[in-house]
Amino acid sequence: MNTYVETQNSIVKSIIEGSVTLDSVEDFKNIIEIFPDDPGVYRAYGDFLVQVRSFDAATIAYRKACQLFVDLGMMLQAVVAKILEWRIVRPSHQEARNFHSTLKAVKLQESPLHKFIAQMTYSEMIAFVVKLVRLRFPDRNVVKSFGTTEDNIYFVVSGALKETTYRSIEAKEKGVKESVYDLVENQFFGNIYPFEHNKQSESDVETITHVELVKISKNRLRKICKNHPNVELLVKALYEEQALSAAQESSSSVRKTIRHQLPTKVRIKIFPEEAEKSPLVFDGVTEDISLGGTCLVLSASYRIDSPAELIGKNVKLEMSLPQAKENIRILGTVAWGKKLSHEGKTSTVVGIQFGEMNDRDRTALNEYCCGSDGEQNLIWSLWESYVKD
Repeated sequence: MNTYVETQNSIVKSIIEGSVTLDSVEDFKNIIEIFPDDPGVYRAYGDFLVQVRSFDAATIAYRKACQLFVDLGMMLQAVVAKILEWRIVRPSHQEARNFHSTLKAVKLQESPLHKFIAQMTYSEMIAFVVKLVRLRFPDRNVVKSFGTTEDNIYFVVSGALKETTYRSIEAKEKGVKESVYDLVENQFFGNIYPFEHNKQSESDVETITHVELVKISKNRLRKICKNHPNVELLVKALYEEQALSAAQESSSSVRKTIRHQLPTKVRIKIFPEEAEKSPLVFDGVTEDISLGGTCLVLSASYRIDSPAELIGKNVKLEMSLPQAKENIRILGTVAWGKKLSHEGKTSTVVGIQFGEMNDRDRTALNEYCCGSDGEQNLIWSLWESYVKD
């Protein structure tokens, strides 16, 4: 059981990151039906639609993703989604101003990057965002190396990285580390300020998970600051606040960024149409669960030749939630089934849309999906104890 739990990853997260690919509009629509409020799914859907040159539909997907990111207070992610939309359809002056007003109205959070963006004027924001370059890296990939020239500042859109600092090249060769920090969404790296100083990198930055970044070069940012002096004040404040908050935020937040979903033990019964046949029953773990449904990777011991044949079948799920006194039981329908290459293996994945549930089960599921950070940390502690047992 331990091996399965430790290697099981979120299929939805993998779809969003691009490590698992869907190859049809229908597949994405089925996932969206199960997770209608996940902005990352809409982002991934927009990227897919661009690849198949369905640009009008892509703008709608990016626009929806942007609004959902705004609703969650995820300003950088909203900006990136809006940039992708604008690269397809150039916005009118009023549309761009409306977006700036929307960002200004987002509840200010503690993130230095959030404050950096929120305090820009309209002209400053436009000058800044049009120069951002989007980058994607797989896990275990070096983004920035010790000793190289600091030419860019990088902002973390999603995923997690590790920054390892060394006092000198000799210390690095001996493996003597000065410090190790986790970098997660809404943080940044790249020591380019003050602009007049030409600096060499004192750290290696390597991806822990699949990562999406946006970067802007030192020269481009310096030109923006020359035309918009207030931006330089914001850049200075950004670095000052990062120095104050880095130690407090690094280790505590990487867990939440690596896994947006929480691992959940599930027993599932899939009922065949023929009454005389027994239901397919198996135990598993999912990290993709919402009030609308869940996405499960079936164990390799359960061989299903054609997952699409499961679509439309009735199911019953029994889930063990750490904070619930009793297991919850939910009826649903298989909305999606597919074989996917995941974790280096081909696995059968099913998406289940929940049906009606009683008030007790709905309340327990809502608390599990939407609990506070403290509650989720408790859930993680309980889960990790379970894995070690």
